[in-house]
Amino acid sequence: MNKFVIGIGSQRAGSTLLHKILDECTSIFMHPLKELHYYDTMYEVRHSSVLKKYSNKQLDFLIERIISSPNHDFIDKKYKCALRTNKMLANRDVKDIDYLELYRPCISENEYLGEITPEYMILPEEGIKKMRDDLGADTKIILIGRNPVDRFISAFKLLKMYNQRDYNMDLFQDDLEQTLEMMPEWIKQQDELNDYALALNKYKKNFNSVLFITFENLIAEPESARLLLENFLEASVNKENYHKIFGKKVNSIGETGKVSKEILTKLNERYKSSIEYIDRMKHNLDSTHKCNSF
Repeated sequence: MNKFVIGIGSQRAGSTLLHKILDECTSIFMHPLKELHYYDTMYEVRHSSVLKKYSNKQLDFLIERIISSPNHDFIDKKYKCALRTNKMLANRDVKDIDYLELYRPCISENEYLGEITPEYMILPEEGIKKMRDDLGADTKIILIGRNPVDRFISAFKLLKMYNQRDYNMDLFQDDLEQTLEMMPEWIKQQDELNDYALALNKYKKNFNSVLFITFENLIAEPESARLLLENFLEASVNKENYHKIFGKKVNSIGETGKVSKEILTKLNERYKSSIEYIDRMKHNLDSTHKCNSF
């Protein structure tokens, strides 16, 4: 019987870093796609066409690598898992796919399976209950958070850079100000991705083990964070591999364009309650026995 570790958030809060830690420093089989977008697509947090389009793109990339490579030593079970998963997600509706099937052929030799999809943080109650029913109430849930204002600005940068690879960062502040006025649906989703209190309360109702950790704590106190993860996972987190990761640049989530004091003031006011909540919930990483798991 497999067990699961699921990361549920938050977008632009260090989920790539957390996935890398769990993948390279523990015995957990972290899915090679990182974000499966299974439950959020099933419950229409994102449109099914987005997942199919992305999966087709990934499938093309994986096949092209096979075609263009002089040898195929890289085609192991993990590579086959990525191929198989993308093929399923590109061609079938998620409601017709059993979640566990996404991990084949890497199921039998791995006790713990995992992924991190930030949008799981904003699943409706029925989606969270479906996850519990599928994976079990003992599934370990990790929510990684970040200062809401910093996370919002980073998410906006991703939005602009993803849609325009040659985006002119000199336009960043003006575009951000315009977005605050003219993109209510996007702003609404960012509000939800900053609502850590709501997400934690919903997941605590359905799962026995829920951990909240911040990107800031990971960066400022990596060793204390490692011990925190070990305590929560009840499993070893390889110290040597872990600290090697912190010597590398995982992604550029801290790099954004210039933002005026006026916009920062507006955002700080908008997310005042979330900022206060995340400050209250920050773990004392110097004392792992004070781990904030629920």
